[in-house]
Amino acid sequence: MTKISACIITKNEAMCISRCLQSVKDIVDEIIVVDTGSTDATVTIAEQFGTKVFHYSWGNDFAAVRNYALDQAKGDWIIFLDADEYIAAERIKNVRPIIEKVHGNRKIDAVRCQMKNLEGVNGSLRSSNPSMRIFRSSKAIRYIGKVHEYILKREKPVSAINVDSQMLVIYHTGYSKTTITEKIRRNTALLEEELKQGIVRRLTYYYLSDGYFQAGEYEKAIDFAQKAIKDMAQMNRDCDYKPYGILIESITHLKTFSEQEAIAICNEALGRFPHHPEIWLHQAYYYRSIGWYEKSLTSLLKAVETNACYNDFNRSNDFYQCSSMAYFDIAQIYEMKNQSAQALDYYVKALQQEKSNQAAFGGLISIIRNQEPAHVIYFLNTLYEIADERDIRFLVENLSRLKVKIVLDYYHKILRDKFDDKQLNGLMLLSNCKSDEVFPIFAELFRKHGNYGMELLAVIALLISEKPQWVDLLEANLQHSCRKVVAAYFQTEQDIQLSADEFPLFCDLLRELVYLGSSKQTETFLQIGKCFFSEKACTKIATILLEHGSFFCALDMYLHCINKTSSEAKQLSDLYCDAGYCCYRLKDFAGAASYFSQALKFGFNQNRIFDFLEWSYQQCPEEAIKEKFKMMKALHRN
Repeated sequence: MTKISACIITKNEAMCISRCLQSVKDIVDEIIVVDTGSTDATVTIAEQFGTKVFHYSWGNDFAAVRNYALDQAKGDWIIFLDADEYIAAERIKNVRPIIEKVHGNRKIDAVRCQMKNLEGVNGSLRSSNPSMRIFRSSKAIRYIGKVHEYILKREKPVSAINVDSQMLVIYHTGYSKTTITEKIRRNTALLEEELKQGIVRRLTYYYLSDGYFQAGEYEKAIDFAQKAIKDMAQMNRDCDYKPYGILIESITHLKTFSEQEAIAICNEALGRFPHHPEIWLHQAYYYRSIGWYEKSLTSLLKAVETNACYNDFNRSNDFYQCSSMAYFDIAQIYEMKNQSAQALDYYVKALQQEKSNQAAFGGLISIIRNQEPAHVIYFLNTLYEIADERDIRFLVENLSRLKVKIVLDYYHKILRDKFDDKQLNGLMLLSNCKSDEVFPIFAELFRKHGNYGMELLAVIALLISEKPQWVDLLEANLQHSCRKVVAAYFQTEQDIQLSADEFPLFCDLLRELVYLGSSKQTETFLQIGKCFFSEKACTKIATILLEHGSFFCALDMYLHCINKTSSEAKQLSDLYCDAGYCCYRLKDFAGAASYFSQALKFGFNQNRIFDFLEWSYQQCPEEAIKEKFKMMKALHRN
């Protein structure tokens, strides 16, 4: 019978080593563990599994330690796993038969299977990629590379067969959001060291471009991505498409390339990889960054479509980790188009991928909040589990902030009765207009902990209660800026003046008040902004209102800025475009036509206005106004 050795290198892997060893212990003849200096219980746990433990002095060279492990193995075949990897339990029975089947064929030296990268143990799928972790034990097969190491046979690629995920899957939990940044920083430093020594391997440029991109050094990322594209042009590797993604994303961040140059790069990428969802996704985000929302939507939908039927075994696919955000972005553009039904569908898809996505939840509720409460509850129960305390807490917290009273009461009762939570939720009380009851709670928490979030909520409760005298109950640690904003709101002091120093606090309070206060209270608060802050600051206030779907208030603030401005045409054109967009969202097409016309008159030349004109034309019921939109597009496009 063919002998199989499992090899694992470790350092402080006590949290995950058992799962890795458990996954292979019944199908291998020996387990080799090479420890590089653990200070936790890793070695003790490994020994409990009957492994052969060796100790190796770490020298910043992953290939060296892996090759040391290979030298200790006695089997005919090697299964080489990292401690944070494990073979799927339902597939482990297939490993030995696969190896036995190819063992006699000397032309095959390795088995390539799918690696699925998870967000922590049993977490959501982040990405998948082909991986060669099973290969013959041979002195001719060795790892190379201090980092991102890979095997070669006499310095040439190893011949391998592909085994699909129905037969074999390896799960990897190590690249979670909490660990990936540090690992990339470590790997980039090792690659830089090799580069200084004149060592350039097949994927050196790609990995450096990725490292610099993750560090926000976009110029370097672009330089190495371009080198990687040339270097990998003839390779058929799992990551050969990735430099294009790094290049497009870096260009999007820097905004130093012309639209023609950037679009040419997108087209080149799609010419080479037309069926890869990530390329479509990168193009979508570039289009969105330059205001081409309709083109962005088309590319996003194409990304979703190509991912649904993606079956390229030989290439990675990282679309999974950003699918929730892609669905959310699709939903947002549909909302911009006033297509609520389509937006609802994609908010649901986003939440199905990531149920704690607060932005997607807020978008969903904004669409369904005026439906019958029983219908809203029924709908939410298809997305969230009543038996899951985390789900119920998420619903209570977010429904509290979004003021969905009857629905909130339903879930709060579950939290209280099913999970024995007797503590009153402060935000819930605010949602139920019981600010008199909640202010003492927030005030006490703020006095005790000095927390800025509690300070904000205490001040919001004070404003909603319309009891300025309560400000003294917050004691001396209340920000002076808070006292000034409260005095301005209630006009309790003569000659009160707010300055730019108070503006960040004003914005934070506004974000809470938009949801928790009444429309009259919000209008009163916005009047403070008009009285005391600059045109630029008021534009920021209008943007906040726009983001929260308060289109009437946003329009009023944009018009205030237009009347107040002494700015040049560029600023006026922006303000008129935003005012027109508010009217469009409110389906006031006559107002939209008027303000869009003014924006174009003052030289507005950003792409987004032409999408707004087209959408307005499609939705406007009045032929005379439709003709205005049509004429504006024809006159000003290009």
